[in-house]
Amino acid sequence: MNITTLQTTSSHDKARIRVVYALMGTVFFMPLNLFIMEACLIATTLLAARYVWKYDASPLPRWRLFVPAAGFALTALLSLAGAPHMLMGIAFYCFTILQYILLYMLVLYFLRGEEERRLLLWCLLASACCVVLYGLYQYAHMLTLHESEWVDQSAFPMLRRRMYSTLYNPNLLSAFLLMVLGAAASMVIWTKNTWHKVMYAVLFALLMLCLILTYSRGAWMSVCALVVFFGLVWDKRLWLLLLFVPVILLFYHGGVTDRLLSIFTHSEADTSVSMRIDMWTAALAMAGDHPILGIGWGAFKYVYPVYNELIQEAGIVIFHAHNMFLNVLAETGMVGSFFGLWFFYGNAWYAGKFLRHVKNNTFDRVIAMTILAAIVSITFSGVTDYDLFSTQISLTLWFLCALFANTYVEYQKRCKKSLRNNSQ
Repeated sequence: MNITTLQTTSSHDKARIRVVYALMGTVFFMPLNLFIMEACLIATTLLAARYVWKYDASPLPRWRLFVPAAGFALTALLSLAGAPHMLMGIAFYCFTILQYILLYMLVLYFLRGEEERRLLLWCLLASACCVVLYGLYQYAHMLTLHESEWVDQSAFPMLRRRMYSTLYNPNLLSAFLLMVLGAAASMVIWTKNTWHKVMYAVLFALLMLCLILTYSRGAWMSVCALVVFFGLVWDKRLWLLLLFVPVILLFYHGGVTDRLLSIFTHSEADTSVSMRIDMWTAALAMAGDHPILGIGWGAFKYVYPVYNELIQEAGIVIFHAHNMFLNVLAETGMVGSFFGLWFFYGNAWYAGKFLRHVKNNTFDRVIAMTILAAIVSITFSGVTDYDLFSTQISLTLWFLCALFANTYVEYQKRCKKSLRNNSQ
């Protein structure tokens, strides 16, 4: 069966492929336009519901990480019982977790084979190309609106603007770029076609350039972690790239150097560090006051002023704790954190296991390396920020998790089939 045509397939397959087409639109518009993405996801859901109703489809494939995914979703829903604004919390829950689970199930259930997984990943890479090109145009033509919100010229006088492209702020853009960087690097390693290798390498270089122009310090540290990761799974000579960091710091003096050095130094003008410490302290206090189910999914912005009088008096809205682990702990308690970490690092566990067992340079290894690289980068950037607060960033991560789950489930089926054939 060829997914690029509906002419030679059965009506059953045609209906499923229409769902895959709608998924392709969802994935493509995820980082570009949230409203179009929502329309595509709704269309995907309706087509999927029609498929299940009309063809009496089989149940979802068995996948061990269903348990933590469902546990986290249920815990986040239960946490809203004690939230200060329950109705707003339910709406936020539907806009975030409900969509994540829905996209995850759609990708896991409806994709069949390597060709379709490759098409979905290509959609993500094509979308990243659009994000990069618009970001470069935006940066070159000084179209960075609200740049005063993201540039602290008192602390960094040489920093005039930061790129954010279609992702609303530089940190969110950097989180998206980090996940796609892992995919682009994996494609460079996998493909044997010279022109394709060059194409993916160019995309990787553009992604790196845009990542630098976000001036996100946490993202830069994550890049170092990715170099270590790909050195482990591919070629240890990549670790030599880390030697460029001290060379750049020694010979280049500009906004990038000032920003990078600020990671290791403290300046009273740079208030972002002290503000983060206040948020982390408040998040720990929230978790101590509500240890089981937390303060409620998405309720940090409502509760934080209670723990910080200065923020309350200033009337400033702080949406999250700028730390992924502490924010989830504060909002969903120990139960939600347990399921969330189980799901998050469960994908890393199975991806690492997959890479150890599958040594051939197949496209399935690309998916495994991509999700593992995404988890590595999000872990490092998550210490100083909570980019998964963004629906677009979380949807991208859940999509990659679903793509890997689909790969792993089919791999297990092939292994079982091979064992049965050998036993006969």
